[in-house]
Amino acid sequence: MAGNLLLRSLSLLVAGIAIGWAFVSFNLSPLDWLRTRYEINAETPRPTTYILSEDPVVVYVKDFISTQEATHLVQLANGRFAPSPMWDNEGKPHIDKAYRLSMTAKLDRSDETIKRIEERATSFPFYKRFGDFLPIVVQNYGISGQYRDHYDWFDDAHAVGGNIASTFFVYIHANCTGGGTNFARLTPPDDESWCEFIDCDRPFDEGVTFKPILGNAIYWENLHDDDAGHKMTLHAGMPVTTGNKMGMNIWTWKVA
Repeated sequence: MAGNLLLRSLSLLVAGIAIGWAFVSFNLSPLDWLRTRYEINAETPRPTTYILSEDPVVVYVKDFISTQEATHLVQLANGRFAPSPMWDNEGKPHIDKAYRLSMTAKLDRSDETIKRIEERATSFPFYKRFGDFLPIVVQNYGISGQYRDHYDWFDDAHAVGGNIASTFFVYIHANCTGGGTNFARLTPPDDESWCEFIDCDRPFDEGVTFKPILGNAIYWENLHDDDAGHKMTLHAGMPVTTGNKMGMNIWTWKVA
């Protein structure tokens, strides 16, 4: 018994000496060593979620992606932008710059950062696996860029073979004024702590307008339980008054 205790004590002593030697030899702080040992790094966000609405489900996610991930996504999108289309209920695209003024880029889902973000999206307790993600797209809004009131769902899901069951909208660049995301039919919360994320200076009857904040995301479910489109999810990208805003859409496609 005494021999076993002695061996364990010696093992702990040797381990302690080794860690101390690592601190000195490689100029590591204890926190640096923990980051190396447990693969904790500044690029790994620690999201915080806030439930705004249960019907429809609307969840705000603070720190959904890191600054480094956002920069990488912007770089991936560069050179791929084209005028943003709108879709009719038969899934046919058309351009209407008076209603939607922005540029859209489709990203490659094989990119490791995108794979990691998709895995993170599916890990949230509120996320329901209605189907697979559509290809990731980035929306680029310059000055006066906007997308007037619209839904993410189609009226006739059978005409297009399915519907967009849920949406993550993630701010990947937010060097702008204006450009909030407005849900005209949602009721603003009474809790003033929401003013960190919501424009509390807007009139109450204009619904909820989320501020463009880098790295944060809004998640909402577009459909009722019977797969009919939820009209409370009407939303708009408000006009950008100065600067530039980019948002990433992660859409979940549910086959009809």
